[in-house]
Amino acid sequence: MKPTSTEFGKIRFSEHPQLGEFAGATSNRNAVRPMPEDKPTKLSRLVKRDTIVGTPEDLERDQKRLNHEIRKNWENKWESRL
Repeated sequence: MKPTSTEFGKIRFSEHPQLGEFAGATSNRNAVRPMPEDKPTKLSRLVKRDTIVGTPEDLERDQKRLNHEIRKNWENKWESRL
């Protein structure tokens, strides 16, 4: 249950809510939530991920090259064991 604005004032000034704990209030069907001054933007929260840039032909060529390199390493490994 969300506290009223009076209860919110008591919580805000008497206790410091823990991170992740609800610290908002409702008054006449309006919700009030404290927000940090330097609210991060959506773009600043994005996680950088590895992506492939190129055409499908580039991808196919690079995949063949990688397969060839893996096979060569695998064959060398097994030749050394024999």
